[in-house]
Amino acid sequence: MIKLGIVGCGNVAEKRHLPALQTIKGIEVAAVADVNSIRLDSIASRFQIPKRYPDYHALLDDSDLTAVAICAPVSFHADIALAAFDAGKHIFMEKPLALALDEADRLIERDKSARSRVMVGFNLRWHRLVCETRTILQSGILGPIEAALFISTTGTRHSPQAPDWMQRRSLGGGVISEYAGHSFDLWRFLLEDEVRQVYAESRSDEWDDVTAIITTRMGSGVSASTILCESSSTNKELQIYGHAGYLHASLYRIDGLKFYPRPSFPGDLRTRLRNFVHSVKCLPKAMRSWRTGGEYHASFVAEWQHFADCIEQNKLPQCSLDDGRKSLQAVLAAVESACTGRAIEINQGD
Repeated sequence: MIKLGIVGCGNVAEKRHLPALQTIKGIEVAAVADVNSIRLDSIASRFQIPKRYPDYHALLDDSDLTAVAICAPVSFHADIALAAFDAGKHIFMEKPLALALDEADRLIERDKSARSRVMVGFNLRWHRLVCETRTILQSGILGPIEAALFISTTGTRHSPQAPDWMQRRSLGGGVISEYAGHSFDLWRFLLEDEVRQVYAESRSDEWDDVTAIITTRMGSGVSASTILCESSSTNKELQIYGHAGYLHASLYRIDGLKFYPRPSFPGDLRTRLRNFVHSVKCLPKAMRSWRTGGEYHASFVAEWQHFADCIEQNKLPQCSLDDGRKSLQAVLAAVESACTGRAIEINQGD
């Protein structure tokens, strides 16, 4: 049994990770840490976690714990991770890795001499529809890829529980710093290519980067766009356009993956009938999925199961610190682009 300690009792731990971890047989959440005593006691009591620490150092000193999940604000990620390395813990890190590339480089350098397994939390890599999309792309059925689009929207801006750091880009807040990392990692994962240029425009008010549109040019020349907004309703959609047609994946739907071959279009009668039949066939699976939290929740379950397997089988995680660094590099380029109004070229290592 892997005994896990979680640092940070915020929204992502409460709504995503802890519910997912309750279904993983190989992991026991044995401790939580947070400087907010009210949140700490509330989360520990709700999820029946036996140990609670107001200081993450005390959690890391707990010899019963074999692994730690870092779910604190990003400004603390590097320091907590370095301390976790020193404590000999396996490490699960929420994205983004850090606020700056030199902090990410410190973690990568430290990892070279560590025996710990370290994984970055890009849960979309384990989303069933994303995995199916990748398989289809690898089959070549879409032909050469021309363009891609990812849309991610939330209503975070309107939540009274939103912490102050989420309002400030310098602290890791705003849609570019907080959410764009997912899209850059998606492009690398799906297109099996590297980001080479980033151009971003954002809208801010009293919050930094409430809405952003990011255009990414991959090494192959494929153009991939991202729309991010945290002042709307919740949605995540993915579209990939190739010479032979396009794929559309709605990540909150059990029947969300649709393929439109080139002669067809969404309103075409034959296409609508085919999609209707597909939705009906998915109903039994949908009922099972809804009972267990839905498709998006399942991506967190699969992510944690992978982390547990890596520890138990002593294998490397699919999402490495290097993956986290490359995503962070693109995020920082997008922030710079939004500030300067110019496209930013990315050279690996810069």
